Amino acid sequence: MKVPPRTTFSVQVVAIIWSVFVQIATMNWVLGNVPNACAPNQKSHFTCPNGSTFFSSSIIWGVIGPQRVFGPGSTYRSIMWFWMLGALLPIVFWIATRKFPKSFLRHLNAPVMLGAMSWLPPATPLNFSTWAFVGLLFNYAIRKRYNGWWRTYNYITAAGLDSGLIICTIIVFFAITLPGIDVPQWWGNVTVMETMVSTATDIFS
Repeated sequence: MKVPPRTTFSVQVVAIIWSVFVQIATMNWVLGNVPNACAPNQKSHFTCPNGSTFFSSSIIWGVIGPQRVFGPGSTYRSIMWFWMLGALLPIVFWIATRKFPKSFLRHLNAPVMLGAMSWLPPATPLNFSTWAFVGLLFNYAIRKRYNGWWRTYNYITAAGLDSGLIICTIIVFFAITLPGIDVPQWWGNVTVMETMVSTATDIFS
């Protein structure tokens, strides 16, 4: 990117410090002004999925305890061994790319794949499908056919998409959600909220 390291570091530090105040202020404003914020039946889906996931993890590790969740005879005993899969998968990919250097395997990255999966509990299918579509479009199709454009504009395009999403979110909140206007009902904000995770359905019942 040819950005001086000191400038990059300074910008990141300033942004992190600034985001602390912005996020705390936003959280306090939402909890004080949005009815039933973080409740499962909140009208505009302000259900705090990341917070709920963190709370659930705290209950598992702190209250119930790992012994009862992952110990001998427990329901989730087999999940404990997935750490071994995470440790071995990068080695498997590395060996495969050395043996087949021109295959599609060279595009696979175990930390990225497994890191993305960690967001699955609070995310919806819409989040991942749009992410995959845009990623493949820009980093495969456009990169392969218009490499010069991709090298020049791909980074700023990514920043533009992120900024556009944030701006649209702010506009939608203040123009539709806060005044209490009913938003259009479609698959993207109805069906994706009816999964077993979103409705807290017991899969063993």
